[in-house]
Amino acid sequence: MNDISTKKEQAIEACKKVLGGIEDGSISVSSSLMLCKQIARLVNDIEGQEWLSYEYGGYPTAPNGAIPSHAWVIAKKHGRSFWEEKNRVSHEYIFTELCGELERKIESLQESIHCFTTQGFSVSSEHASFAITNMTEQISNKINATLNNIRNHERRLSILKAQYYDYASKWLIELSFGNAAQSIFEEYQEKVNILSSTLPITALQKIGVIEELIGDNNPERYAQVLTSCRRLWSETANYLFNEVLPNYQGTTYKSLSGKEIDISGDHDKNKLSAAIEQLQLKAAKNTLVGSEIVYLVDWLDQINKRQSAGVHDNVTREEAVRCIIHTYIALGDILSLRASAEQKKVIGTSTEAPRNEA
Repeated sequence: MNDISTKKEQAIEACKKVLGGIEDGSISVSSSLMLCKQIARLVNDIEGQEWLSYEYGGYPTAPNGAIPSHAWVIAKKHGRSFWEEKNRVSHEYIFTELCGELERKIESLQESIHCFTTQGFSVSSEHASFAITNMTEQISNKINATLNNIRNHERRLSILKAQYYDYASKWLIELSFGNAAQSIFEEYQEKVNILSSTLPITALQKIGVIEELIGDNNPERYAQVLTSCRRLWSETANYLFNEVLPNYQGTTYKSLSGKEIDISGDHDKNKLSAAIEQLQLKAAKNTLVGSEIVYLVDWLDQINKRQSAGVHDNVTREEAVRCIIHTYIALGDILSLRASAEQKKVIGTSTEAPRNEA
């Protein structure tokens, strides 16, 4: 397992600890914050790292006590803003208590409630009744004020808890989907590699070149990836066209819709479209994804546009990877269609009634 895969697995495990721990109450909010910091580091979430650093170490303040605008925006985005009315005007504020501080305040206030009691208090005078009533009222007020403070702190702590829970949940979904997508694509790639083994050696060499270029992690090679993909399509188009229509001499091809398309020269997409149409006629039903030729031709058109644009522009790794994925999907569909046509041909031959010899 490489370093990236190891970090992903560690991040997934940390996400599960946050979610499970918050759900069953087995970890504190402070512990869930530390796990979220670990997740942000493992997935290299720069924005998340900045937010969680504020959550752990405190939000910065200017000499006048105000929170800088950038930190204010981050705090507000993560549920720390509240409105309060002063002099009949509503103002927006940010609460800056850290989750650890809120936890300690709640614990301390809960313990302090037990200290509010009239036990041991006694008076003996004509004002005793008034004194006891006054003392009881004061204690009741203090208890109510303390309970109100506890509720306020618990509300704020719940906001932070929900933010950490949502953060871990978001990354668990994203990382799990990424793992599933990677496994699915690897499975699809293996299928394509098996099917492509029947292509000419020159086409197979281009597939190998594409994989080497993207694995090189050299930005100057990314444009070459798109060029190699386009050359692979050119090679595949000519090979399939000559295989499906070996004796075709014309420069145009009349599709089933009656449209004449140019198949001369380097009109590779048209040649591929013609070959696909012929394979579709020979293949079993519902073998092509989408069950329509238009689906695949449209994919090829988009790939061709992206490849053509990439030859002259700066190409990012993401664009190069996207082109490879589209190429593999389209190539896999075509080769699956070709295999289906061959299978139908074999079945039709084996079930044909023997001919009587003269």
